[in-house]
Amino acid sequence: MSLLLLDSLKDGLAEEYVQLLNQNPEFYQDAEKYLQDLLINDDLLSTDPFTTSTTPSSSTAHDDTNDPSPHRKTLTEEIAELDLSQHQINTKLSSITNTHRDLIIDISNDLQFVNHQLTHEYLQYSDGLLKMLSSDIRAEPIVSQFSVRANISINNTILNKIDSVLDILELPTLCKLCILQGNYQESLEISIYIQSLMIRYPKITLFREINSRIDHELKVMIKGLIRLLNTNLKQNHILKIFQILNKLFDSNKDSDLVLIKIFLNSRYKFIVNEVGSLKPLIKFNKLTYLKRFIEIYREFIFSSLSIYHIIFKNNQQVVLINQFIRSLVGMLCDEFKTYLPDIKAQKTDDSYESEIDLASSIDGLVLQLIYLCRSLSNFHLDFEPIILLELVSTTNLISESDWLRNLSKVKIKHR
Repeated sequence: MSLLLLDSLKDGLAEEYVQLLNQNPEFYQDAEKYLQDLLINDDLLSTDPFTTSTTPSSSTAHDDTNDPSPHRKTLTEEIAELDLSQHQINTKLSSITNTHRDLIIDISNDLQFVNHQLTHEYLQYSDGLLKMLSSDIRAEPIVSQFSVRANISINNTILNKIDSVLDILELPTLCKLCILQGNYQESLEISIYIQSLMIRYPKITLFREINSRIDHELKVMIKGLIRLLNTNLKQNHILKIFQILNKLFDSNKDSDLVLIKIFLNSRYKFIVNEVGSLKPLIKFNKLTYLKRFIEIYREFIFSSLSIYHIIFKNNQQVVLINQFIRSLVGMLCDEFKTYLPDIKAQKTDDSYESEIDLASSIDGLVLQLIYLCRSLSNFHLDFEPIILLELVSTTNLISESDWLRNLSKVKIKHR
C-alpha cells in the first residue's frame, strides 16, 4: 500500500527529489516507512469534527470522568494549530520588522554598498595592487630587503616598547591638555622633544605627522595668548607671555619686529577697550568722562611703554611707537573736540561762584592733559605739539593763556 502511494506521489515531486528516490535506496526506504506510519495512524487520519478548544465541556467532562484515556488530537486539529502558530509567528515578524524598519533599510543600503564595492571596485583595486607588486618584485625582490626573521624581530621590538610608542602617539593630546591648563612652557618642551626625534630619525614619517599636529595646537595657543594680551594683565604675566612667544618666533629672522607689532597692537586694543567702557559716563557728567579718559591714558600708556622697554631693550622701533602714540592722541583730541564745547556751554545760575567753579574744573582738565604730556618725557616722547595744534591753535578749545597758566604750575612744581 505504501509503495503504491509513494509511486503515485512521486510524479508530483520536484525533479531533484525524484532523482534522489530513484538513486538512493535508503532515502526511498525512509519515505516508504514515513508513509506507512501515516497509514497506520488512526488518530491523524480521524475525521472527527474540529473544535476550537481541546478542553471538554462540563457535561462531557462529567461523562468522561471514568474514561482513563486522554483527549487525542485529530489531523484537522493539528493543521489548525499549525496554521494558528504560523499566523502568530507572521504577526510577530511583521511587528518586529515595522519597529526596526529604519535599521533594516540602513543594513540593506550597507549591503548594497558592500556588494557594489566587492563586485566592481574590488577588482580594480586588486588589479592595481597586483601590478604594483609585480613592478616592485621586478625592480628589486622584497624578500631580499626584508626577511621574515627581520620582520619578526622588528615586531617584537615594537611590542616590547609599546608603552614608549603610545607615549609618543599621545604627545599632541598632551600638548593640547597643557595649553588648556595654562602650562605653556611644558607645551613648548613637548614641541622641542618631537623636533629632536625628527632630527634623530629623519626617515620616520610618523614623527613628522605628530609634529604637524603639535604645531597646530601651538598655533591655537598663540591666538589665545594674543587675545589674552588684549586684557588687563600685570607686568609679570605680560613678560612671561612674551618669553613664550619669543621662543615660538625664534626661527623667524624678523621675530622682534613681529613681536613688537603684536605688543603695540594688543596694548592699543586694550586701552581703546578701557576708554570705551567709560561711555556711560557721558550721559551723566562729560567733565568726569574726560578726566577719567586722561587718567586711563596716563596709567596704561606709561605702563605699556615701560614694559616695551623691558622686553625690547635693543630694538627701539621709533616709527611704530610714534604711530602707536599718535593714534591714541588723535582719539583723545577727538573726544575733547566733541565734549569740551558742551562742558563750556553748561548752564550755571549766573553767579560768580559757579563760573569760578566751572573755570577751575576746566583748568584741572587742562592740567591733567599737561601732566599726561610730561609723563612720557622719560621715554623721549613728546606729543604736546599735537595737543597744541589740535586743541589750542586750530580749534581754540583751550585758550593759549589757559594753557600757559597751567603749564607754569607744572614748572613751578618741578623746581
